[in-house]
Amino acid sequence: MQCVARKRPGSGAYSGHWHNGLRPIFAGLIPVSANVSHVSEGSGLEKMAESSITDAQMLQIVSRHVGATISVYDRDLKFRFVSHGFARWFGMEPEQIVGRSLAECYGEHNFTRYRPYIERALNGETVAYEREVRDPSGFDGWRTVSLVPWRDDDGNIVGVVNCALSVHELKTTTEALRAANQRLTSHMDNSPLAVIELDAKLNITHWSPRAEKMFGWEFESSADMSLDHLLGTTDVEDDSLRQAFMRLQSGEESSNRVETRNVRKNSVVIHCEWFNSALTDDHGQVVSIMSLVQDVSERVQMVEQMRELAEHDSLTGLLNRSAFRLQMERGLRRARNTQELVALLFIDLDGFKQVNDTLGHGVGDDVLREVARRITRSVRAADIVARIGGDEFVVLLETPVTSGIAEEVSSRILALLSEPYAFDGLTDAGAMPQVGASIGVALYTPQESHVDSLFKRADAAMYDAKRAGKGCVRYAGPGE
Repeated sequence: MQCVARKRPGSGAYSGHWHNGLRPIFAGLIPVSANVSHVSEGSGLEKMAESSITDAQMLQIVSRHVGATISVYDRDLKFRFVSHGFARWFGMEPEQIVGRSLAECYGEHNFTRYRPYIERALNGETVAYEREVRDPSGFDGWRTVSLVPWRDDDGNIVGVVNCALSVHELKTTTEALRAANQRLTSHMDNSPLAVIELDAKLNITHWSPRAEKMFGWEFESSADMSLDHLLGTTDVEDDSLRQAFMRLQSGEESSNRVETRNVRKNSVVIHCEWFNSALTDDHGQVVSIMSLVQDVSERVQMVEQMRELAEHDSLTGLLNRSAFRLQMERGLRRARNTQELVALLFIDLDGFKQVNDTLGHGVGDDVLREVARRITRSVRAADIVARIGGDEFVVLLETPVTSGIAEEVSSRILALLSEPYAFDGLTDAGAMPQVGASIGVALYTPQESHVDSLFKRADAAMYDAKRAGKGCVRYAGPGE
């Protein structure tokens, strides 16, 4: 190929002449020289024309200094133009390549690999693809290749323009990012925690398989649901999760933790622990929120069981002494604030020792469980019942309390406890347990200030009932 530059008559500028019809290929790259046929010498336009880049100069710039490698070949697949960068890939000068066939330069193996792309370009399609090649220095790198149909003035395809550019850094960075995202996605999908990602408006954008299993909703079916509907709550007053998200949205916190009770799709209640964090942009605006969610139902159940064991009598399920004392302290504080009465009933079983001695401790335990049930049936819903010793029970009567109410409840207890006890395995009526109770009642007035004094007064009244023949109620006087 040859490019001849000629000086225009009367002008310092040169116009390039492209042999073999190649000029249109570079029309978009080469500026058209100004028409200076009527420009006077020494004028500004003449100087501009003299300083303009000629077609020949532009061709040299494109050939030598453009970072991409450029080649042009005709329908016979012979090179008509190659840039210096392209020629260097083959260790040649451009003039050594022009006129040769692609198969000759690339080799049959590589030419066979590239030919399907070339055929598509010769059929009028603009083709782009990436490939890994070894450069003249021996470095294996990625290049993006663009094949554009070369058309003549009539629009006929007469060849292909090939432009290739190194994209190795972009490719390796993209691949590294893709691999990192794949690893992260794998970790998220296989995490024992549910992974939920939300946008700045709390729309769900990611819902891991563990989240689907935990809450029962598939991601596709949950896309249009509100967060409240999807996650559910057992208490409409519990807005702790949404409040936690709002603190992240406002920038008040960058991360937080919250425990909630949520409802699965099948209406089963689960206890969840949420670890939430916000991702912000360069301006500090929240763009997404990620939540790691753990089902802590078993842990909560275990804690509740431990608290139950710590606060309740293992045999009867009633409150134990320490838990009852706390309830009494709260009750007495309320009574002081409201200036109302509180009554304490101290109940000791009559004849229980004989049950243990004659029928055994197994039957004795059955009797204690039944006594607990009967006392509970005798009191009001707001009253508190506890077992504080072997055969000792107490009842705290709260508002409203009068001496008449205390007497009524005590009478019901005595009546129920004196009824016969029947248990499996005891068929002889004479062997059935016979127990009763003695009850001491102490009324608490707002002037009194200590739990122990109320206990002592009720206990003393109970012993008065024992001495009076058992199976009765006695009341403690004030200050006793």
